[in-house]
Amino acid sequence: MQKFWVIRKQPYRENSALLTVLSDNNRLTRCIARGGIKASEFQPLFGLLTLKKNFVWLSKIEPAGSRVPLQGTELISALYLNEITNWILPEGAEVERLFDLYTDSVKDISLKSFDVLRRFERFLLEEAGTYPMLDVDRNGKQLHDHIYYRLHQFQELVEVNSDEVDALHGSDWKALSMGVYSEPVTARHAKWLHRGLVDHTLGGRRLVSREMLSEARKSR
Repeated sequence: MQKFWVIRKQPYRENSALLTVLSDNNRLTRCIARGGIKASEFQPLFGLLTLKKNFVWLSKIEPAGSRVPLQGTELISALYLNEITNWILPEGAEVERLFDLYTDSVKDISLKSFDVLRRFERFLLEEAGTYPMLDVDRNGKQLHDHIYYRLHQFQELVEVNSDEVDALHGSDWKALSMGVYSEPVTARHAKWLHRGLVDHTLGGRRLVSREMLSEARKSR
């Protein structure tokens, strides 16, 4: 038996489901679950994964704890975690610390700690190899605090004039490099930067949870 989280769920036949699950061995697995329609997202579960006829089956599903209490913006934010995990990481990916980081992130979101979204985005992007170096320029030289730079083709920083689109001070890029998102300015820059990097990594794929977050903000 393994402990796991449901990352994505699709109905399959009468009472089964096609699931993407994150197990406590840090592996992302797509499987067929008989009776899996009852498997709830954001509730830790136990189950048995077995390979039969080239398909992975999940059986003996039972609760491993209480469902994390989520509603409103917290629920949509947690759905966003699931969506980017499902699309950024390939099937069968085994990523060190992924299970624990996901677990902590969902719990933090339930406590309205949303800067965890930036940390989780960065973690996935680094694993995908699409997070750029933000403390040196394209020539490998250290950034100067008061010189402006912009990210060129989502890969490297180049020196630009202050009126260039998306230009930030070297000090701002270095703050982003450190990954401390508790400062409002850095958090705002990180949200803008990560949005572009996620879109680039996914080839512009539509993210339903992001649209839901946008609509939720408009309705306030």
